[in-house]
Amino acid sequence: MDAQSLDRTRTILVVDDNALMRKLLVRCLEEGGHRVVETDDPRGVLDLMRALKPDLVIMDVVMPGLSGVELVRMIRADRALARTLVVAVTNLSTPTDMLRFSNAGFDAHVPKPIQPRDFLATVNGYLDGEGERL
Repeated sequence: MDAQSLDRTRTILVVDDNALMRKLLVRCLEEGGHRVVETDDPRGVLDLMRALKPDLVIMDVVMPGLSGVELVRMIRADRALARTLVVAVTNLSTPTDMLRFSNAGFDAHVPKPIQPRDFLATVNGYLDGEGERL
């Protein structure tokens, strides 16, 4: 990586209980030059976010124990974390789902299945303030 690439390195937290999906997301983001931290446990996300101060959180919506909708509401209620960009990655994509995600506090939505090149471009757009928001 050159100096200019290092300046664009962003920290992204991936939260998904599916190991194969996490692996795909992590590989795609790392190949795009991002620093990626992953977890399958939504219960520890707030503490992890406080420690990492990620530029973006990519989160599944359907997870056991604590859903992504519940978790994003907790993030938005925490003054230290509330401004963090949070993107839902899920196969739920009806207009009702989109309204629910927006009302919960997600900034954006990427539908599954993802296409790695398109996914990375979409994430970079969000990080650069150019992505389409909910």
